[in-house]
Amino acid sequence: MIEDLGSYSIERFISFMPESYFRLFERQTEALWPAQILLIALGIAAIVLACRGKGRVVAVLLASGITLMAYSFQFRLYAELTPVGRYFGWAFLVQGLLILTWGFLHRFEGRPRLSASAWIGLALAGFSIAVYPLLSLVAGRGWTGAEVFGAAPDPTVGATLGILLILARPLWLLALLPIPLLWCVVSGATVHALAAPLAWTLPVIGLTALVGAVLKTKPFQRWTTAASVGLTP
Repeated sequence: MIEDLGSYSIERFISFMPESYFRLFERQTEALWPAQILLIALGIAAIVLACRGKGRVVAVLLASGITLMAYSFQFRLYAELTPVGRYFGWAFLVQGLLILTWGFLHRFEGRPRLSASAWIGLALAGFSIAVYPLLSLVAGRGWTGAEVFGAAPDPTVGATLGILLILARPLWLLALLPIPLLWCVVSGATVHALAAPLAWTLPVIGLTALVGAVLKTKPFQRWTTAASVGLTP
């Protein structure tokens, strides 16, 4: 029995070919073009506004991008290949509502402190919005397969994780991070099972975001403060 369980792998649960999966991004480009240019601009605006502490506007931008992605990609395209698309479509709609709730209930007090976690968030958000669309060229899929914030799930999740690290407090992160982090695992496993290049990209983003979230917690901050005091002559 244990031997049988050991023979299972993620590939056994993937019922589609790599061409079918990556064709979804080409179809998304065809359906939304040239809206991708506006979506990238909105993503950049979200980063700038996050650094200025404009949390409510940022929450609206993030929730809008997530909702558009959930409808246009998860429900309309990915659900054709696997039920996972439908499940995550609903999950991302919940994520959008959670972000709106955070944006309108949380009190934002000016510009966020540029802590280590905020710098990590800034790097993740910038990479996800400005660099992620270029990865399709590196993977040999061309411009038509580019994955863009608000249109494809991976850069949308990466940008969301990064911006939340800039603005959200640790208690809110407990509610806001699980769905994006779960997608990091699912997407990474899927791309790995398809033997496609750069399968590690989103899992690394998720792991880095998790490290950034830990850096924001009070126990870690107390530990670093105590350690620095102990090292002071």
